[in-house]
Amino acid sequence: MMHSWRLLSVLFVMLPYVLWGQNTLGIPLVFNYSKAVFQGGSRTWDIKQDSRGILYFANNDGLITFNGHYWSTYPLPNTTILRSLEIDENDRIYVGGQGEFGYFEGSPRTTLHYTSLNDLVPQNHRNFADVWNTATFGQSVFFRATDRIFQLTDGRIAVHTPAAEWLFLGRAGKRLFAQDKNRGLLEFRNNQWTSLENGNLMEGINIASVFSLGSDSIFVATITNKTFLLLGNTLQRMDTAPWQDLYTPSFAKISDSTYVAATATAGCIIRNLDGSAMQHIANAEGLQNNNVSKVFIDKDQNIWAGIDNAIAVISYNSAVKYFRPNLENDVTGFSTRIFKNNLYVSSSNGVYVAPLTPDVADHSLSRSTFSLVSVSDRGEAWRLEEVNGQLLLAHNKGVFAITDSIASPISTGTGSWMFLPLSSPPARDVLVGTYRGIDLLRYANGLFERAGTLAGQADSYRFLERDEQGTIWASHPYRGIYRLTLSPDSTEYTVRLYTNKDGLPSAFQNFVFNIRNRIVFATEAGVYEFDRATDRFIPSESFGQFTGIPIKYLQDDAEGNVWFCSGKRIGVAKFASGKIAAGITYFPEIEGLNTSGFENIYPYDKNNVYIGSETGIIHINYEKYQANTPRPSVLLSRVNTTNGKDSTIFGGYFPKNGTGSFIQDKKQIPRLHASFDAFHFEYGSPSYGIQHQLTYSYWLEGYDTGWSAWSAHTEKDYTNLPSGTYTFKVKARNNLNDESETAVFSFVICPPWYQTRWAVLGYVIAALIGIYLLIRWQQRMWRRQRNKYEEQLAQLRYIHQLEIEKNEKEIVKLQNEKLENEVWVKTKELANTSMQLMENTDALSKVKIELKKLHLSPEDESDLKRITSLLKDIEKNSANWDQFASHFDELNDGFLNRLKAQHPHLSRNDLKVCAYLRLNFSSKQIAQLQNISVRGVEIHRYRLRKKLGLQTEVSLNEYLTSV
Repeated sequence: MMHSWRLLSVLFVMLPYVLWGQNTLGIPLVFNYSKAVFQGGSRTWDIKQDSRGILYFANNDGLITFNGHYWSTYPLPNTTILRSLEIDENDRIYVGGQGEFGYFEGSPRTTLHYTSLNDLVPQNHRNFADVWNTATFGQSVFFRATDRIFQLTDGRIAVHTPAAEWLFLGRAGKRLFAQDKNRGLLEFRNNQWTSLENGNLMEGINIASVFSLGSDSIFVATITNKTFLLLGNTLQRMDTAPWQDLYTPSFAKISDSTYVAATATAGCIIRNLDGSAMQHIANAEGLQNNNVSKVFIDKDQNIWAGIDNAIAVISYNSAVKYFRPNLENDVTGFSTRIFKNNLYVSSSNGVYVAPLTPDVADHSLSRSTFSLVSVSDRGEAWRLEEVNGQLLLAHNKGVFAITDSIASPISTGTGSWMFLPLSSPPARDVLVGTYRGIDLLRYANGLFERAGTLAGQADSYRFLERDEQGTIWASHPYRGIYRLTLSPDSTEYTVRLYTNKDGLPSAFQNFVFNIRNRIVFATEAGVYEFDRATDRFIPSESFGQFTGIPIKYLQDDAEGNVWFCSGKRIGVAKFASGKIAAGITYFPEIEGLNTSGFENIYPYDKNNVYIGSETGIIHINYEKYQANTPRPSVLLSRVNTTNGKDSTIFGGYFPKNGTGSFIQDKKQIPRLHASFDAFHFEYGSPSYGIQHQLTYSYWLEGYDTGWSAWSAHTEKDYTNLPSGTYTFKVKARNNLNDESETAVFSFVICPPWYQTRWAVLGYVIAALIGIYLLIRWQQRMWRRQRNKYEEQLAQLRYIHQLEIEKNEKEIVKLQNEKLENEVWVKTKELANTSMQLMENTDALSKVKIELKKLHLSPEDESDLKRITSLLKDIEKNSANWDQFASHFDELNDGFLNRLKAQHPHLSRNDLKVCAYLRLNFSSKQIAQLQNISVRGVEIHRYRLRKKLGLQTEVSLNEYLTSV
């Protein structure tokens, strides 16, 4: 009984593997984002992708977004679990949570913002629990809770109640379905839920997912791992493979013939439509754990899985896959060979073999498993080589021949590295590079046997090649290049060592290979060849594209491409017409994954290139890689500017224009204050399968002079930008040199107030006013200067005039003095004349008196009378008067003439008296001059007043002065 129970337990454990069948040999690359990376909750319930390529996750902590490089979290207002989401054609994200539903929407100036729709729900239906499904259909959006479905149409909400309980809601193609616990599978038609034929097949089974197959079929999958097909209105069971009861909460369509199922205990399973498993991806294949709650297929056919405490991306459609011979204990892959339709992998613990599916061009799709080649373990299996139609193994224990799944020893004891036939196949002698020298294998009767160790310098010969002249070249990573010369009987060899003294760039890290029938040497500075004429090593012109690249491994393929290892990078260079073609292609998705120090590349054909890895073998379908690698896209995620604190001016969401493109509206170009002069740009690519091999180039028009160098950085900062109009451009490029379209964001830094147009206008006006004022000031200065000059000139003229006047005054003064002198002289003459007259008169008077005293005889009396008469005549003589009158008029401006003119009746004697009075002579003086008495003078004055017609109050002297 106990034995039976143990057998049942073993069968229960092994049953999933039996039912799933064999995996394909190739395992997709899996990358896990832990919740510490995306900063979310432990469970992801739903996954969607918008038209930009951005991914959205309904998570315990809210809505989480991922654009290839940056994660963002947007919690619901009530901070509850987000259960479901759906994205409409305008990229509006409708979501449902616990007691809450609504939508997130982006805007150019901000990131996503949430709008709740709860207020639109009729009052009697506002008390609901979780919204488990959200779907768009036509112009409506549907939200499913267990006891009602809300239908949002044109801003109004209608409520659909179930017969028992709503179990599912989902859209497939152009059809909308819901599951009622009692009524089964229903379809929404004509604004009502309509039952389908055979809908009772779903009774007691909860639907997990629905999606369209072709144009007329609907795939229906349940959480119990059963699948159905809906043709028209008829539902029928679909899977024909043995059924296994697994909890499968989510399904996603890969193609019309394959889909992926999420399981709670077995990870992800890729199946055909009949239910048979094609690929099992679980913890052993790279998932962080096996509890998968949601699966989603993105635009590049990557599988996204919501698992406990992580979100995983499975590069299912990638041309690069892993071959892991031992899933329990990973081994390092050293060498690979296809032999008799079997794939052999030599590793750090023996050789593994897997039969290949016939007629499957891509070996990674072969449904097979690896098994260990017996006797090959317990040591490193370094290299596999096909020699003379046999598969030889260079092993840590010696040399083995492999037949099917058995390794047979040829020679043991000394570890071996590689094989070098000394002639064309079938080769009789084969050299074996060993840890301590060179051994010889001899081929006879279809078998190899050890022929001994060659005599010569013992060293570790891991790299051996033979040129057309028969010279054998060996390389040692830490010594240099050996040139070996075999003896004619192949029993011994001599050695010459070449180092940096012989033209090599260094004595270290040199490797010898036979590429395109040429012996070449991989060095730290590129590929070199040996020049026999100079006996030195020179850079190879034929492999000039490798110049400056440190090369550690070279291998050519059947099409002439040269595969190589450079440090941690793997690449391939194309040849055309014997020369290197343009460009080298690197494979950054496997960078650092190759076997460091024991590099190996086996390009079997264009669909199968094997590369030694630290976790098995890396497989590349090179033809698919070239053809199916999608053109990258680029998104500008965020633009922040700083002015004391960070401010988001672009949150990553441009509006969709009429052509369906997401570009910046010219009306929404932000205009920023001049103080915002520092900017931070974040960008990335939603090309999730190739995000690790993209590089970016940017250009800030208005500041940079052109595109930047290509770089893997996804951020760029600018500081101290002056005012102006700027346009930030960014583009992505993959390793095949395919470039994305350019993402563009424009913004304007407004000039400070002192640099605005109004300020400039003010400056112009101020300048014009200043120029005007300057001109006016200059004119005033000119006028002042002119006035000053004129004043100075006037002053000079005035001074000159003063000088003239002074001179004139001097002249006048002199003239006046002359006149005064003349007047004085004339006055003196007049006075002299007057005095003379007075003296004459007085003398005459005295003479008369004296004559009267004389006592003369009568005879003498007659003489006396004559004398007296003569004296009277002398007194009456006017000669002196005329002279006096002339002088007087000259001194008094013609006084006598004016007086005579005014008073013509005045006598000559009157004029004399007036002249005397004008000279202020006294009456006595006048009496003497007139020879009359003083009384006579007074009487004469009185008569003169009468003649002049003077009033009593008018003085005669004053009147005469005024004439």
